[in-house]
Amino acid sequence: MKLKHQISLLILIALIMMILLQSMYNVFFNSLTRERAAKFAENLMEQVAQNVDTIAKSVERDSITISYSKYVQELLVSNNVFRNAELIDYVSEIFTHTRSSNQNIYSIVLLNNKNRQISDSLHYNNDILNSLEKMYNFQSGDFKKAVFSSIVRDRSDAFFYYSFISPIFSSLDMTGDYSKIGSCIFLLDTRELEKLVNKTELTKNSLFLILDSDNRVIVSNKGLKAGDFYEKVFWKEGVSSTAKDEIEYEGKKSIVQYKKIESTNWKVISVLPIAELTSDMLPIVSLGIWLGIIMIILMTLIGSIFMYNTTRPVMLIVRFLSQVGERNLKHRLRIPSTNEVGVIATHINQMLDDVEVMTRNMVENQTFLYEAELSKKQAKLSALQSQINPHFLYNTLNCLSSIGLAYDISEVVSISSAMSRIFRYSIKGKDMVSIKDEMSCIKDYLLIMDIRYKGKFEIVIQMEESFLEMKTLKMILQPIVENAIYHGLEMKSGVGRLFIHGFESEHGYLQIDIEDNGVGMTDKQLSELRKGIRDDENMELFGTDKQSIGLGNINKRLKLQFGSPYGLDVVSEAGIGTKVTVRLPVIEPTGKMNLLPGN
Repeated sequence: MKLKHQISLLILIALIMMILLQSMYNVFFNSLTRERAAKFAENLMEQVAQNVDTIAKSVERDSITISYSKYVQELLVSNNVFRNAELIDYVSEIFTHTRSSNQNIYSIVLLNNKNRQISDSLHYNNDILNSLEKMYNFQSGDFKKAVFSSIVRDRSDAFFYYSFISPIFSSLDMTGDYSKIGSCIFLLDTRELEKLVNKTELTKNSLFLILDSDNRVIVSNKGLKAGDFYEKVFWKEGVSSTAKDEIEYEGKKSIVQYKKIESTNWKVISVLPIAELTSDMLPIVSLGIWLGIIMIILMTLIGSIFMYNTTRPVMLIVRFLSQVGERNLKHRLRIPSTNEVGVIATHINQMLDDVEVMTRNMVENQTFLYEAELSKKQAKLSALQSQINPHFLYNTLNCLSSIGLAYDISEVVSISSAMSRIFRYSIKGKDMVSIKDEMSCIKDYLLIMDIRYKGKFEIVIQMEESFLEMKTLKMILQPIVENAIYHGLEMKSGVGRLFIHGFESEHGYLQIDIEDNGVGMTDKQLSELRKGIRDDENMELFGTDKQSIGLGNINKRLKLQFGSPYGLDVVSEAGIGTKVTVRLPVIEPTGKMNLLPGN
């Protein structure tokens, strides 16, 4: 294969691997989310099952308490009418106390072997009792084990109830026969179960429900009709109702889980829409997809550039070598690359140069070498010279300061010393400095201006000590102060005022206001200035004065360094003055940077 085809194949393989990794990431992420959601649903079902068990145990306990009360035992076997009337009063009190202590119990019925009924007359319904008798035949002698019934419907109020039916054995029989003397039936309300289920919502459309032993709905959190058979609502033919499967419910793929309640032989079912399990994670998945797409595009671009920069010089070398014998030996290979291919081209040219040099005499060869060496030394000399110039300026300013001291000219000493500090500050050190260092430079500059204008300006600086410790870019305030003096205060008659105020804004950024009461600007001048700053032009406060420092340059530096929320704002009024506001990020002395949203 040709070199460009091999590189193209490698790039294609890399792209395929990235796509596969992205796909694996999405599959793994969705799978993990589903597993965690399913586990959480399983824990919720376990809690519901435990609460139902607790209700079942309390009902069983109350049933035993009633069934083996001495008054109930005597009432079920007594044939004395007067004694029965007295016992019924005692039993009614027991019924009332039991129902008040257990909110799940809706009604209580006792039946003896002769079908004589003793019941809570307030809530008793004979239709329900007949339905239960048909389902469980609890009056027969074979009914000897307590059971929680399937749900039954009360025709009088159209509500569904479930029951706890337990046989009653005689505890008064001294022979130890313990024969069955009747049955105790608790009619139980489903409202407490509804409260349990309604608290277990995992997602917006998730479904929790409790089924009885016949797989009929007892309660649900989404309003499914009580009494409906579970398989008719959810399951297609051939799908197990006790398996953990995926089903189609209300047009959505859903995960179904179940938990069996041993004490009642019921089931707790959860139905979780698959789409909702990962809906909260869609932004992260989308971000991953977009990052993958961007990486693929970048990989394609970088691969194309790499292939172009690699194969094109190689093809040029191959074409040149195939034609070099037919051309003038003075023709050379021109490849701009400086990598290994460029090195090969250089060596090829060097080889041709050597061939050409062999046809020349020694003098020409020596001249060529001499000129090359001379050029090299000249370059070194220029580099050394560029390093000497700053030292020359430092020494010159120090010399001026010494002359001022010698002739007792304090103004010369102050100006030269301040200039030396400003010059040293501007070209040495890092680009990020403390605001305190920046203000020291401003004070040196204002010292020079005060000497020049002989106290024409009143200068007020207001900054907290903690504010001065914050970091900023170097040399962003001095040009603004210079513009305020030259374009605002210099042309003002009388004493001018320059106010520099620094503080941390309530919006989360550092703000420095540089305000003067100079001549100000007209609306047209202000509009042009703002447009120049907005368009990142080197706009001056007034026209094209070459001494002015462009505010657009400062604004552009701040935005490039910190982002669009930061930069300059200017307000001005002719005859009143001008205020330039500088917005900076909060950069602590440790270097920690707190940027505003939008960067």
